[in-house]
Amino acid sequence: MILSFFLITFVVAIYGLVHSLLAGRKAKEVAAVWLGSKFKWYRLGYNVFAAISLLPVLALAITLPDTVLYTVSSPWNGLMILLQLAGAGISLFGARQTGLWHLAGLAQLRENGAPLAEHRLVTDGLYRYVRHPIYTGAILFLWAAPQMTWNGLALRLSLTLYFIIGGMVEEKRLVAEYGDAYRAYRLRTPMLIPGMKKPV
Repeated sequence: MILSFFLITFVVAIYGLVHSLLAGRKAKEVAAVWLGSKFKWYRLGYNVFAAISLLPVLALAITLPDTVLYTVSSPWNGLMILLQLAGAGISLFGARQTGLWHLAGLAQLRENGAPLAEHRLVTDGLYRYVRHPIYTGAILFLWAAPQMTWNGLALRLSLTLYFIIGGMVEEKRLVAEYGDAYRAYRLRTPMLIPGMKKPV
């Protein structure tokens, strides 16, 4: 079990590193030069690659030797599933607020790649309570599972850490893009957990 735990953690770390590097400004600048007018496909391609490359990680968690840590029994397992659905809903609504089609990479393809309108800083709706509701919803979805195994624990811990680090990296870009407006927003709004008095 220990070997499986650390192997899953290691593979998620590699996944997160590659994912973060490809999402970074330098990678995008290089891709823009190489791809030219086809750079409009970068975001969509990035999302497809991220989804496909996650499959081996999930396969490891499923196929490696594992042991059940706990199983939530009825009727509480139903509540856990509702929490998972709520987490998925939070992530989806958060994505819709900032532009679901833009995040998916489809908005970039419209009008033959014509420049998109500048995005405003979203601080209302779910973003009034946390700075990264997409990550908050994803974390809730992960941890509300009614059954936990050693492999599942390794996967959840690793992905949660990735979301936290990814959020911090993303905020550097947001500060560069929005400046003092984002700094002020960051001071008054928690990163992931609503109601925290001291935001990260």
